[in-house]
Amino acid sequence: MDDSSSVRKLLNELLRERGHEVTTLGTAEEGLEEFLRQPFQLMLVDWTLPGMSGLELCQSVRSRPGGDQVVILVITGRNRAEDLHTVLDAGASDYLSKPIDPELLGTRLLIAERAIAEAHRHEHERREMESRLAFADRMASIGTLTAGVAHELNNPLMYVLSNLRLTREELDAQADAEPLELAKQQLDEAIHGAIRMQNIVRDLKTFSRVDDEERGNVEVRHVVESSINISWNEIRHRAALERDFGETPTVDANESRLGQVFLNLLINAAQAMPDRSVSDNRITVRTHTDEDGWAVIEVADNGTGIEPDRMSHVFEPFFTTKAVSEGTGLGLSICRDIVRDAGGTIEARSEAGRGSTFVVRLPPSTRADLPQRTQAPPTATIGASATVIVIDDEPLVGRSIRRALRGHRVEVFSSGKEAISRLCSDEPFDVVFCDLMMPEVSGMDLFRQVSDRRPDLASRFVFMTGGAFTKKARSFLENTQLSCLEKPFELRQIRELVRERAEGASENLVAMGGLEPPT
Repeated sequence: MDDSSSVRKLLNELLRERGHEVTTLGTAEEGLEEFLRQPFQLMLVDWTLPGMSGLELCQSVRSRPGGDQVVILVITGRNRAEDLHTVLDAGASDYLSKPIDPELLGTRLLIAERAIAEAHRHEHERREMESRLAFADRMASIGTLTAGVAHELNNPLMYVLSNLRLTREELDAQADAEPLELAKQQLDEAIHGAIRMQNIVRDLKTFSRVDDEERGNVEVRHVVESSINISWNEIRHRAALERDFGETPTVDANESRLGQVFLNLLINAAQAMPDRSVSDNRITVRTHTDEDGWAVIEVADNGTGIEPDRMSHVFEPFFTTKAVSEGTGLGLSICRDIVRDAGGTIEARSEAGRGSTFVVRLPPSTRADLPQRTQAPPTATIGASATVIVIDDEPLVGRSIRRALRGHRVEVFSSGKEAISRLCSDEPFDVVFCDLMMPEVSGMDLFRQVSDRRPDLASRFVFMTGGAFTKKARSFLENTQLSCLEKPFELRQIRELVRERAEGASENLVAMGGLEPPT
């Protein structure tokens, strides 16, 4: 902006030679109007203009949204020190003295261009961080929701499966009459459906703690299988899935975040499929151990692939080959960060029109607490009669456990307060099944109150959980080393446990965890 047409022409030519798009104006009022319509990145403004001065324009621009991002050079014939201070105080980034020296102008423009490039980089980083934080916040919310859904489903699944199995057992005990065979078949089908729901809930739990920083020993195949199950509806309508699972070492990672990696790779593979017959589209998942002892997980597809000139960008934030509605371009970038955090690597190979392969390599865990594969206890007979207390805020869960433990003396409480009064009496109890997460009085609080007054009962507690673990609950179980059953558990688990306690076979049972659902 300059009221001299010759100066405007000179500046226009010099700026265009440097590849800039230029707008020339004669007054500050015109400049402000143009800025409000479409903000500039660089402004060259004469101090002395008719009407609004160049310094007044500086102050006005700086006060507007986005005005702090503009590089403003003030052109002036004044060169006293106090005048230059006035220019900078008005919000100018720098100044140019008249008459304009093209060489000096080039230097000033180079400085301005670098400042603009640096501002763009900072803005890009800021937006990337905001997107990552928003993504993490969404994932944390999804994790919280998933944990809640799993808990709410596990409680009814507990008594549905328990009652179905009890009814099946009773039918088996009856005469082998033909009408009963039909009822057995119907029950078997209902049990099969309930177990499918149980497996879905188990898989959802893998993804319910993405906001948790906790790491531990993770079985790679379990996480891969859970990721396949969760993404199955996305996969099965687009491609056939092939599994080639070899043995892999246990790895040290965050299970939920590792599941997020495999889930993202599987969904990407499914969405990369062209519009053709599902039988012609193929996704292959392989696992094996390489010569260095690392776990290797490959997700390959025969989809559309990625162009060679785009391959170097696949792990960059916001890079995506998908439609806007299908992705943000953060998925693979976050996958890379998760894998690196676990000490591993992730690589991509692709050929346009032939498909892509993503390879994740993870080092074996060096932790001492390697997980032991849980063995299903043998079917137990009732044996000696035991005195059992069951505490669960879901009354139907308590009733189903009482039915499963026929032949034992079982009392059921749906209130922690009522149970405390009973447990603090002088009577002996062999087993106390207690829900971990309950309203009013939690299982943890109940245990502390009872064990303070009756230390002899501390080792008799067996906790139950529907999956809504908090950090406090996990810490409690780790510190107390008490048994914890994951709902819905097998009837034979509680029967065997009660039988052992009743016979005095073991005062310190090893934590049983939750058995894997039958296949």
